[in-house]
Amino acid sequence: MLTSVTQRKRLAIQPYSGPTCPRCDWVLTADWIRSGLITCPDCNHIFEATMFTPPVRRLKVVEVATTGPDGTSVCANHARNAATTNCVRCGLFICALCDMNVGTGSYCPSCFDRMRQEGSLAAATTKTRDYFSLARIASVAGLFFTFALLGPLFGIVAISYQKKGRDQRQKNGEDPWPASAIIVTILALLEIAGGGLYDIVVLGGMMRLF
Repeated sequence: MLTSVTQRKRLAIQPYSGPTCPRCDWVLTADWIRSGLITCPDCNHIFEATMFTPPVRRLKVVEVATTGPDGTSVCANHARNAATTNCVRCGLFICALCDMNVGTGSYCPSCFDRMRQEGSLAAATTKTRDYFSLARIASVAGLFFTFALLGPLFGIVAISYQKKGRDQRQKNGEDPWPASAIIVTILALLEIAGGGLYDIVVLGGMMRLF
């Protein structure tokens, strides 16, 4: 029988071959692998062990070798995966891993990327808000609502949208100060100053009446 020192040297150069004694690292043979109290045959150390059987791994993807007699088709990109649908654009059979469905039908990855780049897939198109257009609308609305004492409010909203629009264009590498933006900014400042003065005069006159 090997000593514990010799056993440790052997384990140091050999891969794992089974459960061992927690004290001397003696490799337990099959007749010693059980649940309960076990006495190590090498060092006579008593320890408690629990034997378990690892669960069998289950495959989550259905695999097929070829097209079966029942008409089962294989994925065009994964030869061992069963196809669950086909691309509505090119007709290729695809599995669940390749199905790029964003609510407008199933597409294969190649068609999905091509349609997204072309902008023909509305559900995958990135939408951005045009803050400069919102600023123009706010500034024009301020002209019509000046007599309702709301000119300064629309002017402030227009300035706020202008700032977001400049940040957006600067982030995209565009000119943050186009000609239309300068005109809208001047108009918004006039609405804030002129409208504010108008509001003060009107409100002051109303207070004198009362």
